[in-house]
Amino acid sequence: MTLVKEKELCKLFVEVGRQQYSLAATGNNFAKNDEVTWNSFVTNLLSANGDPAVEKNYKYLVNAVVEYNKQNNSEVNIKTVYDYFAAKIIRSISVEPSELEKNWYFICSLAEIPKPGDFIAVQIFQEPLVAVHQADGTVRVFLNVCAHRQAPVFEGHGCVGIDKSALCPYHGWAYGIDGHCKNAPGANRGEFGADFDLKNYSLQEFEVKIDQNQAVFAKLSENNHLTPKSPSENYQNIGAKITNLLNSVSPGYADGETATLPEQIRLCLRIGYLEENIKQLIAEIPPEGTGDSRQLMLDSLIGELKHAILSVDSDGLTPELDELLQRVYSNDEQKQIIGKSSDYAKIDADDIEDISESSERRQALPIWIYGDAALFALEVEHLIKPTWQFVCHINEVPQPDNFTWLDIVGERAYVIRTASGELFAGKLQDVRQRGSYPKFGLPNYGLEPIDIDIFYGFIFIRFTWEGSRLADSWYLPGLLEPYQLENMQPIGGVGRYDVNVEVDYKLLWENFLEDYHFPMMHKGLTRRFGVSSDCEGINGMIIPMRDPASPSLTPIERQYYDCAKAIARHSWEREQELQDFAAENDSLPETLCYSAFCSMSAQEEIPMPFSLSVFPEHVQTFSLVPAGPRECRFHVRSYGHVLDPNDPHSKTIEEARLANIQLLLESLHEDIRVNYICQDSVSSRLFDKTGVFSIAEFDVAKFQEAIYTKLPITRCQQKPL
Repeated sequence: MTLVKEKELCKLFVEVGRQQYSLAATGNNFAKNDEVTWNSFVTNLLSANGDPAVEKNYKYLVNAVVEYNKQNNSEVNIKTVYDYFAAKIIRSISVEPSELEKNWYFICSLAEIPKPGDFIAVQIFQEPLVAVHQADGTVRVFLNVCAHRQAPVFEGHGCVGIDKSALCPYHGWAYGIDGHCKNAPGANRGEFGADFDLKNYSLQEFEVKIDQNQAVFAKLSENNHLTPKSPSENYQNIGAKITNLLNSVSPGYADGETATLPEQIRLCLRIGYLEENIKQLIAEIPPEGTGDSRQLMLDSLIGELKHAILSVDSDGLTPELDELLQRVYSNDEQKQIIGKSSDYAKIDADDIEDISESSERRQALPIWIYGDAALFALEVEHLIKPTWQFVCHINEVPQPDNFTWLDIVGERAYVIRTASGELFAGKLQDVRQRGSYPKFGLPNYGLEPIDIDIFYGFIFIRFTWEGSRLADSWYLPGLLEPYQLENMQPIGGVGRYDVNVEVDYKLLWENFLEDYHFPMMHKGLTRRFGVSSDCEGINGMIIPMRDPASPSLTPIERQYYDCAKAIARHSWEREQELQDFAAENDSLPETLCYSAFCSMSAQEEIPMPFSLSVFPEHVQTFSLVPAGPRECRFHVRSYGHVLDPNDPHSKTIEEARLANIQLLLESLHEDIRVNYICQDSVSSRLFDKTGVFSIAEFDVAKFQEAIYTKLPITRCQQKPL
């Protein structure tokens, strides 16, 4: 595809993104004012028909996709792109609880759930609900959010036996059709503490009314002094249609497995959407205003816009995108607003939730912190920029003038091997310079110097100069010593990949920090390794392979197991001795042959979303690169020692690496899907419970401890911004 055609294609999708934001703004207005008009808006949006603005958008999108397919010789399906387009609009719409409590909302008809145990999941604005037919013939409506870690419990439309339980797909918590929590894995072993009581973790329930036409309505309020408006007789199961759309669209992915929406399309749509959103926000902010949450949102959106531009046009070959960025700063008034420093208002101590000693490291932070644009601006300044971020290995920039970079939260950070062989880190001062920097004839290459650290051969940067070094804050670094990580080389091809996801990075990292979800989410990992839920977190925990191997291993799992045994340098008995040595000495005298472990910073000290997954045959770096409040990139790299072609084990080691890399990618995609559905659930404004952690989730608790220490505002149970 020629550069000219690529530029024109980008402009087409950017324009569609602008129109997408206009539709979202219209939908938000309807949602807050008129239920009938809202239902009509959603119906038209889902059908791409019946409204001039919707039809115009659909026509523009069809033309853009057709042109994309011509230029790329591809077959991108317009329905896939339009479903994503519509779902993005729906996800952007939020209604305050004070408005929700004013109406009765149609949930379903009784004919849709005729038998006891039948259920149907629906979405009312940002609220995921489920209606369940009870054993006594009544219908009950619940907030479809697990009280543990906020995954949806019921999916779609189906039936649960009256004496059976619906299982949360994330950690396997069991709920009866009456909404009561029946089982939390590990609770009977005391893994949630002695004061844990299942009765406190039932699903939230709402008042139900069934009219003469057998239509089921719910009142989304616990305010008994307010009488909601009478239900409308214009029954449309918009909630079920929205749920079906969201279930079918994990943005850009099909069931979290295969990218179906090309990144160029997704990012160009996002750029147009963000541009319009920023323009609208600037118009709403008074020039003299200070401490306004809208100012924080503006900072967040501008950073995300810059990041999207860096991603879609890395080399600066599309000046139209720089012109777009220039328009954001088009006049002095806008520059004044954009350049204004912002911080969060001080919160009264009474507004901050106390964490008692008995619940320390068991009580989760409130769900509003995931995906909040105003909070994300504070996270950038207080959590992300002061934290070490992984860039590469020293052997990826081995020679003078070699360089690479990391794009994160709208910044580009370079790592450069200098003429003297040292390593230098600096950031681009303006993203519009991305095509012409670094400049090797200028001091500091024309960049603003930033901090750099090297840990066991891995290079990290941060945007502040204060704080501890990695060697001082790494948990059990002695486990890494025998692996000679500094001498490893990158494994290319399948060992190196990035996956962009529209999920808050904190949700993703908390998922990675625990193995409590393995039995439900990762059947393959559970077959291969001896995972236990009674260990205090996953950081530094040595996990042995199962031996003898499970008879239910898949062919690729069996291949990895056989290869691992073939290349082992010592016996299983010696492996156990090494594990015992590690437990007593926090170090290893030699490498393991049948076990794996994750190695990370101490999360309560440095809440860094980076892990080294250490296997006998290779290591994999796993890092999360935040780009926006609901935008993040999995940055995955694999490294291993150079193989001697004359060594008879080299071919087997190579086969073990390839098999393991494939298996790890499968596990990542399993996590992607659950994190998308959790992101939808944590958007709820009605969820009023406090999540809880088991022993196996203590590393998550430590991460959250660092968050509320650096940002006390996150302890507020209700969104204060």
